[in-house]
Amino acid sequence: MLENTSRRKIAYYSINDPLDKRSWSGITYYLGQTLQKNIGEVHFLGPVKIPWFLDKTFRALQKLSRFFFRSEWIPKYSLLKNIYACWILKRKMKGHDYDLLVAPAAASELGYLNTRLPIVYFGDATYKAYSETYEKEFKGSNKFSRWEGNHLEKRSLKKSSLIVLTSRWAAQSAINDYGVPASKIEVILLGANIDHPPARDIIFQKEANKTLTLLFLAVDWERKGGAIAFAALEQLHKMGIQARLVVCGVVPPPQFVHPCMEVIPFLNKNEAADYRRFVALLSSVHFLVVPTRADCSLLVSCEANAYGVPTISTAVGGVNDVVKDGVNGYCLPPEAGGAAYAQKIAAIFADKERYHQLVLSSRRRFEEELNWDSFADHFHQVLEKHAL
Repeated sequence: MLENTSRRKIAYYSINDPLDKRSWSGITYYLGQTLQKNIGEVHFLGPVKIPWFLDKTFRALQKLSRFFFRSEWIPKYSLLKNIYACWILKRKMKGHDYDLLVAPAAASELGYLNTRLPIVYFGDATYKAYSETYEKEFKGSNKFSRWEGNHLEKRSLKKSSLIVLTSRWAAQSAINDYGVPASKIEVILLGANIDHPPARDIIFQKEANKTLTLLFLAVDWERKGGAIAFAALEQLHKMGIQARLVVCGVVPPPQFVHPCMEVIPFLNKNEAADYRRFVALLSSVHFLVVPTRADCSLLVSCEANAYGVPTISTAVGGVNDVVKDGVNGYCLPPEAGGAAYAQKIAAIFADKERYHQLVLSSRRRFEEELNWDSFADHFHQVLEKHAL
C-alpha cells in the first residue's frame, strides 16, 4: 500500500445502503470500506428511503405508461425521484466539512446536485452503454424514460471533476456518447468482494480432483449464458470427457437436466455453514465458466481468481479488462457456442502443466490487480494526479 500523508474527509454519496453487502453486488460496501481504510474519513450519506406517496406516484405513472403508451417508464431514472434523492443527500451533507465527494453508481442522483466540492464519480457503465447492453432490463422502455436517463448521466459526468470507470468499454462510451474529455477519466479495476482472501496453498487443492469440474456462478441464467455452459457440459461428454457442472446462485429452467449437473440455488456467505461450502466449492472446481451475453465488469472472476480458478467467459462489455487471455482465463467471441467452450476447456485441462501455470497466474492476477488494496493504491495515485 502507498502511505497517505493526509486523510481526506469524504462525503460518500449513494442512494443505496453503503453498509449492506448486497448493494450494487457488494461494490458500494467494499469501495466505502476501502476508502475508509486507505484514503480518508468517510461519511456515509445513504441510504435514501423513497416516501410512500412518491412510491405510489411512480407505480401509478408506470401503469399509465403501460396502459396508454404500451411502453415502460422506469422510475429509477426519473427526474422526480432523483431530484428528491439529491435533496435528501444534500441535507445530510449540511453542516459537515468535506474535501471531496465520492459518488458510486450515482450518476442519476448527482444530476441536480449543486456543490463546490470536487466530485469523483465511480461507475462500471454509462447509461447509454448499460441501457443498450442489458436488453431485458430496458425492454420496451419509452423515449421519455431513456431521455431522462441520458439527461441525468450527461449532467453528472459534466460536473464531475474525476470519473473513475472499471473498463475501457465504459470509458469509451463516456467519451463518444457524452463528450467527456479523456483527461477526466481513469480506468481502475474492481477488487474481489471478499473479507478474507484464501491462503495461497488452497489454490492447488483442485488439482487433486480428477473429474473436470466447471462452475457456473450467477443469479441470471439467461443473461450470464447458462444455456451455453450447459451445452459445453454436453459437448465434453460427447468428446468422452467425464465432466461435471456445478450451477450456483440460480435454478436453471426445467429443460436443463443432466446427471452430471449439480444445482446449488443459493449460498449465503454470511452464514458459517454456507461460507464453508462456498470455500470448498471454489477450492475444488477447475474453471469458472460464465459465457455472459452482457456484462459491465465480471466481478465474480475476481473472486474465483483468488482461489486460482481461471475464468472462461465472453469478450463483451468490460469483461476483457478483467479476464486476460492466457493469464487468468480466456474470453471467447460472443458468437461462440457450447462446442467452442468445451474445446477450449478440454485443450487446457488435458495439458496439466499449462493448466497448473494458469492456476498460478490466475492467483497472481488477483494478488497484483484484482483486490481492493490494489484499487486503493491506484485510486490514491489518480487523486494525486488530478490534484484532488
